Amino acid sequence: MALPVFEQLARVRGSTYIRPDAPLPLGPAVPDELLRAFRRNAVHVRQALRLIEREPGQVQVDGGYLQDAGLVERYKRLSIPVRRALNPTDRASFAHALDALGRDEACNRDQLAAITQAWTHLQAELDSPVSLGGTKVARREILREWLDATAFYDKLERDRAYDHLMEQRGKAAEGIGAQLMDDAARVILLLDEAAAAILGEPVDLPPPARTPPPPRDPNDRWWRRLFR
Repeated sequence: MALPVFEQLARVRGSTYIRPDAPLPLGPAVPDELLRAFRRNAVHVRQALRLIEREPGQVQVDGGYLQDAGLVERYKRLSIPVRRALNPTDRASFAHALDALGRDEACNRDQLAAITQAWTHLQAELDSPVSLGGTKVARREILREWLDATAFYDKLERDRAYDHLMEQRGKAAEGIGAQLMDDAARVILLLDEAAAAILGEPVDLPPPARTPPPPRDPNDRWWRRLFR
């Protein structure tokens, strides 16, 4: 008898990049709500990937390594939703959405099997070690550090996670982290397409509406703002 998707995920060591053995509690949330939360995050993954494909960076040589100038800025937009999807405690996590999809009787089982296989393959890749600076480190750790470095990257900060990553791991970590993040994003989009079919939504969701600015205080005079 096949195990439910939730139990399959629990038995896959390293189901997340943050805490490999973390539980995946669904709580009282309705499966459709979890799928919608996942999709509202995945839309940013899809948009960021398209932006990267449309705007390739300029490759230059730096310290003997091929470096993509502007890569960090372009990947920052992708890293934020990918971090959410790989976080088991986030409502928009991949693991929650995959389990919710498996619980839906209308789910295409062949499509579900393909997504689960892609997810399991990604976990195996993340668990495999790579030598950096004479030390073996799991690719999962490189991905975690890369996502943190790019998500919080700020040119104006003096103490940057990206600089620390380069000092500790070397420039090779840049290429490894970027590729792993791209691999994770592609798997996220596989699940997003299946979730769209279950929810009866288009694959390409419209961009979320911007929150309108608050109304101006009637007592706020223009000359007061000049002296703030």
